[in-house]
Amino acid sequence: MSSSSRTLLVNAEVYSSSDPFASAVMIDDGVITWVGDEAGARVHTDLADQVVDLQGAFLAPGFVDSHIHATSSGLRLVGLDLSDARHAQDVLDAITAHASDRASGLIYGHGWDETMWADPSLPRRDEIDVAAQGQHVYLSRIDVHSALVSTSLVDRCPDIDRVEGFSSHGAVAQRAHHLIREYAFEQISAQDRRDAQLATLSLAASKGVVAVHEMGGPTIGGAEDLRTLLEVAADNVGPKVTGYWGQLAAEGGIELARELGARGVGGDLFVDGSLGSHTAALHEPYCDAADTRGVLYLSEDDITGHLVESTRAGIQAGFHVIGDAACAAVAAGFRRAGSIVGEQKLRACRHRLEHAEMLSDADIATVIDLGACVSMQPMFDELWGVPDGMYASRLGDERAGSMNRFATILGAGGHLALNSDSPVTPIDPWSIVRAATRHTTPDERITARAAFAAATRGGWRAVGDSQAGVISAGAPAHLAAWRVDERDVHVPDSRVADWSTDPRSGTPGLPVLTGDLPQCLATWVDGRVVYGHDFVQASHG
Repeated sequence: MSSSSRTLLVNAEVYSSSDPFASAVMIDDGVITWVGDEAGARVHTDLADQVVDLQGAFLAPGFVDSHIHATSSGLRLVGLDLSDARHAQDVLDAITAHASDRASGLIYGHGWDETMWADPSLPRRDEIDVAAQGQHVYLSRIDVHSALVSTSLVDRCPDIDRVEGFSSHGAVAQRAHHLIREYAFEQISAQDRRDAQLATLSLAASKGVVAVHEMGGPTIGGAEDLRTLLEVAADNVGPKVTGYWGQLAAEGGIELARELGARGVGGDLFVDGSLGSHTAALHEPYCDAADTRGVLYLSEDDITGHLVESTRAGIQAGFHVIGDAACAAVAAGFRRAGSIVGEQKLRACRHRLEHAEMLSDADIATVIDLGACVSMQPMFDELWGVPDGMYASRLGDERAGSMNRFATILGAGGHLALNSDSPVTPIDPWSIVRAATRHTTPDERITARAAFAAATRGGWRAVGDSQAGVISAGAPAHLAAWRVDERDVHVPDSRVADWSTDPRSGTPGLPVLTGDLPQCLATWVDGRVVYGHDFVQASHG
């Protein structure tokens, strides 16, 4: 259907706080113009160019995956998915099989996590070379902060052995990883890059995702990668793409972000690295690597200067920040920047923090007071926050138990956006919502309703859009229809539950997430079908 047609969606269970009993929605020129019940829908039928019977489907605002890496995510779909590897030999076998199917080029893989292996020993570089049969190999760790690479890639980076994070036989990390990753991505052809990006956007649409935020940067995919993605999104019907460019203002980041068409100068602007690669910056040493406290890539002065220049330029800034020392440096930078440019101007830009896994109470108070949006990934906790998981082995139980503080941030009045950081975790928004409701630290669990809001409207608010992410008259028609077995109202207090689940309360319910997750039937962006054409066509009245 075209974006200028009037479409009436009927026979749905509509998730709308403006009309909790709604079962129908009218869309006109990409905007929701009416929400109501079946009686009202009969009145609107003659006004519609087409009527779509959703056959009892759950109709809700579409999801926003507010932190992804589209090219890497798409390459994972056609490359080596190493998330199931449980031994170094599994990785080598995968390389051998892939190399046998290719004459040349880059063997790209992602997802290995040695903390899940009984023996965490990594494949040696000479073993990788043999398995690759002379081809370039780049295999990113699940956190994308270190990688296993072939000698052929190492040899293309002069003096790499003098760079921080270089290993002569194991994984590369820190600056060495950044340099080798840049070279590896240069080996990807323009067509393969576009195909990977389109594959990611197509997958996102099939998961009910109506918008994504791409976290680009000089060492992530480069300027051409972000430029290409924004062009691909503009030329094809699919989820909306908002770009971020992770480069310091002092290094020309603002100018390049504007030239690229990016929304902000930040996102994955690395204050530190990751816990899995021992590069997240900590106050105290790692429990399983007592000789390191991680890496602080940006100083407090760098952070302050970036915030000041971005605020003065009226452009959103952002930082990748994970460890407690890095979080403290960012909070200090916010305080200093507020004293320089004025707190109100700082708040008005709604700067972003990505990950923010180890914020202290004082850090939370600071960044919330100064208007920051906190962009987080519940699947991180589900993967690594389990007893005896990676967090506990890296940090010990006490520090591991005070991470990813969803409930504390929301309880303090913070703006939370939930997302995947694909390819680190999959684009699978209902899994994200479910993970937020069952945080391994019970006090940090949030309701499905709060998690759903953070994964939908929270993403729109992160880019300054206060209208999208709801089903109400005047809102953009960014929607998804789902096959759902059962719905309920998830609230933390049993005294409220009795009231909330009473139909007279008018509290909209969400899918029950204890069994099979909802199946996406169709996705609309600006009222246009971007996924589920067959379902919509078959449902025309």
